[in-house]
Amino acid sequence: MSGMEVREARAEDIPQVAAWTKDTFDWGDYVADRIPVWLDEPESHTLVCVEGDDVIGIANTVMLSPGEAWLEGARVHPDHRRRGIGSLMNRAGLDWAASQGALVARLATEEENTGARRQVESMGYRHTSTWAYAELAPMQRSPLAATGLQPAPSADIDAAWMSWISGDLSRTGREMIALGWRWRTATPDDLRTAVSEQRFWQSPSGWVILAQTERTVATSGWLATTPDAAPDLLEDIITTARETGLEEVSLRVPWTPWMVEALARVGADSEPIRVYSIRP
Repeated sequence: MSGMEVREARAEDIPQVAAWTKDTFDWGDYVADRIPVWLDEPESHTLVCVEGDDVIGIANTVMLSPGEAWLEGARVHPDHRRRGIGSLMNRAGLDWAASQGALVARLATEEENTGARRQVESMGYRHTSTWAYAELAPMQRSPLAATGLQPAPSADIDAAWMSWISGDLSRTGREMIALGWRWRTATPDDLRTAVSEQRFWQSPSGWVILAQTERTVATSGWLATTPDAAPDLLEDIITTARETGLEEVSLRVPWTPWMVEALARVGADSEPIRVYSIRP
């Protein structure tokens, strides 16, 4: 690793990162677009690995709570892989997280990404939970006689929390909530915030935190329901999404057989996402 240096990212690094990440996936990559957000986010610490004037790696670490860090956006230039750059940057992120008081650091990867899984497991990360990522397409389904969702009042918070914390979804998901593609421990304050921001919904089948992230897209990373009621709750979500003109609802829910089956019943394929954790 002679000649390589890890330093804080700068706005002027973005063009280089954009050039060698544009083909990361079939659809491109989000990392270059996220760098300005990370740089402006007080809780984030964005690092690049450089060799001379060349930026050959990037990764972000963010504190999601006083004791929980999240590592994301790790990329290595295709011409510089298998040189230990990913591990070097991961370790630098963990060192920063520890300096901020993190007691645990987490990251996620697709189950099919065996290379990334081998790397993080070799560093001591433990696979702690698996989540299902699924997309509902409300406009592509025939209307059913579903109740739909209603805004949940603050009086529902205790009942919803107790239902969730004592159920399979909480246990399987290690009591975490998905905030987009970031995971941390859920608290009742998440429900209180969702009520105040009109993102907390209920139906006879359960409760869900559902946020509209774009004009026609909504996302959810927390819901409380039971095996018998899960299909009906999903139909309620689809009904309300259709009525409000949403074309897509993306869900991240703990991977339980009955939840995956419920998603399949409404026409959604589930992609397994592994969440790993380590003590910094």
